[in-house]
Amino acid sequence: MRDPWIIRAVALLIGGIFGAYVPVQGRFWIFGILILIGGRFILWRPRDFFGRLFRPEIPLLAVSLMLGFLYGSLAERTLPEPLILDRVEIIGFIKDWNISKDKAVGLIRVEEGKVKGETYQLAVYLDGSGQVPGEWRRIRPGDLVSFKAHLERPKSLGTPGGFDQRLYYGVRGLSGRMYAQGDTTLLTAGKPSITWQIRQQVRDRLLAWESAETGVLEGILFGDSSQIPDDIIERYKVTGVLHVFAASGSNVAFVLGFSWLLFWFLPKRFRIVGAVLALLLYAALCGGNAPIVRATILGIALILGRLGRGKVATLRWLFFAAVGLFIDNPLIIQDLGFQLSFAAAWGIVVLTPRILEIKFLAKIPALVRLALAGTLAAQVATLPLLIAAFHRLSLIGFIVNVFILFILGSVLELGLIGVILSFSEELSAPLFQASLWLLKGTNTILEKLAELPYADVWVLNPGPLFWIAWYGGIGILLWGKERALFTLQARWVYHRRGLRSIAGKLVRRCPWEFCLEMQRRLVNLSFSPMNVKGWMVSWGVTLLILLLMWSPWNAQQELEVAMIDVGQGDALLILSPEGHAILLDAGPRSETFDAGERIVLPYLLHRGIGSLDAFLITHEDADHIGGARAVLANIPTGWVGVPAVGERLENQEWQAGLPMGLTRQAEKLRMLQAGDQINLGSGAWLDVLGPHRILEGTNSDPNNNSLVLKLHYLEQSFMLTADMEEEEMQDIFQSGANLETDIFKVPHHGSRFSLYSPWLESMDPEAVLISVGKNTFGHPAKDVLKYWEERHVPVFRTDEHGTIRVLIGERGVEILPGRYLEANAN
Repeated sequence: MRDPWIIRAVALLIGGIFGAYVPVQGRFWIFGILILIGGRFILWRPRDFFGRLFRPEIPLLAVSLMLGFLYGSLAERTLPEPLILDRVEIIGFIKDWNISKDKAVGLIRVEEGKVKGETYQLAVYLDGSGQVPGEWRRIRPGDLVSFKAHLERPKSLGTPGGFDQRLYYGVRGLSGRMYAQGDTTLLTAGKPSITWQIRQQVRDRLLAWESAETGVLEGILFGDSSQIPDDIIERYKVTGVLHVFAASGSNVAFVLGFSWLLFWFLPKRFRIVGAVLALLLYAALCGGNAPIVRATILGIALILGRLGRGKVATLRWLFFAAVGLFIDNPLIIQDLGFQLSFAAAWGIVVLTPRILEIKFLAKIPALVRLALAGTLAAQVATLPLLIAAFHRLSLIGFIVNVFILFILGSVLELGLIGVILSFSEELSAPLFQASLWLLKGTNTILEKLAELPYADVWVLNPGPLFWIAWYGGIGILLWGKERALFTLQARWVYHRRGLRSIAGKLVRRCPWEFCLEMQRRLVNLSFSPMNVKGWMVSWGVTLLILLLMWSPWNAQQELEVAMIDVGQGDALLILSPEGHAILLDAGPRSETFDAGERIVLPYLLHRGIGSLDAFLITHEDADHIGGARAVLANIPTGWVGVPAVGERLENQEWQAGLPMGLTRQAEKLRMLQAGDQINLGSGAWLDVLGPHRILEGTNSDPNNNSLVLKLHYLEQSFMLTADMEEEEMQDIFQSGANLETDIFKVPHHGSRFSLYSPWLESMDPEAVLISVGKNTFGHPAKDVLKYWEERHVPVFRTDEHGTIRVLIGERGVEILPGRYLEANAN
């Protein structure tokens, strides 16, 4: 990579990445280091580091790095503060609008009021008759409307490794979301854009087919996956082809080729203009997302270069596109879609030619060979990003991508021609029908492949060293192993001279025998990288990558309890200093959301936890047991603990939450009751305080037969109370158990039924924790919050503080909220 413009762009982007991802506390030190480096260049003596010639690009790169760092560091300041407003009067322009089967969604720019000038995602839900209510059915983009709405700006990310809703909106120029409360009033009718009219026309044409494939076709054509059922999204994810819904390079390549052929009769200059306009129109149809903008810039550069006055430096324009998007919106450098799109494009441009040089590929037909090399290049370039984002690796994705590429390419070609001809139902219908037939066959194949054992696997977070080893290995291969070893040898010779100088000074200042021995060792250092064989380097890098993916050295110095933010539910992770991991509940599950799969499992893998010593389920309520199946299906678990509730274990709720047949596996399932003890090693243990006996006829029998635990370590304790209510609290209190604790988890998400005064007054906790999310039960109750406020005990809540980590060690108890409280308005 000798292009100086590429090098400068890389420096700017690297600075932006450091600025975005370095924690706030470390940015001052990084900036200080950059200042020192800058000062070193001002007082530069080139021969000290870079030879006798002055190289002005070095200071330019330093300036680019510093500018990128500062720009990336300030990116988060562009995000609006969290905010919640209910029944607020909204007057705004509709920017986008689509009516689907279950709701109407769009974008609105607010014109008056507290959030004037901001753009929000708008949703209007169906009324009792299953229709979009009232005047909302007549709304079109460009209309000025008035209505009441519930408005939310999301909080910052509170759980490491989770989905950052605030960043997602910020990258797309949105401030948050709102949903309408009641009907709307049309103030001024507007005129929809031509791109919206085309997309709506296509959607109207596709309404003739009642199939799930219509949403898939829209996703492939326009990069909009909002109309695709969740089960199909999961199918494409498992088989590694989810990227087809991110309209990007392949789409632009087809539009470019088709438009160039379409305007064959025009003079070359006008032909180029027509192709450029076609690319810009298609980018607008796709909503101007980052992948399509990047691909469009490359396409325009290609047509202006190779079809204009000469050749174009593809890699240079790829980096120019990335820098342009970064300057336009510095948040984009943290967006996963942008990262995957850019990495895949870089891999295809840079790695594909190297892969095509592999000898065994020469026997494969040219078209298949090129598709094979391009697919492998994209996957190699994006692998660390995929693992870090999804903690999943599709083992069949490589094969599926190669063979499915031609089918989905045909779908794209037929579909886009259908879009062009969508003004006529008779002309477009056959093309859309053929596309849907191909998609139906594709979905059938993918469904079978997704059901194969180990079609995809969950992967532990390998950590930053894996990234360095992976991309460093790619860099060495591109640079050349021999060249890399030669450079290492030359630098080693240079530094050996420095070591000899240090050895001489050591003897002069320290004449004792110990220092003489150290001097002899420094002088005799003779390791040479040139003595290392090439195969040793290859195998060494491979073993290092596998070791980093395993990452067994995440030593735990304190005992930790992490209350995971799963919304309205419970999930707690206990990590002992000896490495024992116990999960307590796994959050809620519904028809559309499984906290076990979406939150708990990714969090475990993000923390590098590949197995559990035990999984304890406190009771059968869906907001506690809901995610159990997803966790147990993917994380090896020593045993499962449930409260000893007798025949209640056979009820529908327990059977629906536990894996099939688990209640009949005596060696796997343990019944826990008051008096039992669970040893965690390192002097830590769990006392089981409840259920003391089976309670019936209470306000809530499931809650009052919850598994209640007390964690002990270094004379500190943590009371884990599940959803117990007053009846079970009274039962345990009367048993004479020691209830004094340092940290108290408020029972039942802060329900008013958990205010049993004799229990609460018998202890003096340093802090109390509440696991709670959006709910209709009024949790946490105002009386509960008032009680702890009057006792001057700090309250930590997952809905406000995110995932809360409690560290218990030699220095006492430390509470680390995942999110610090920010300004809120209600």
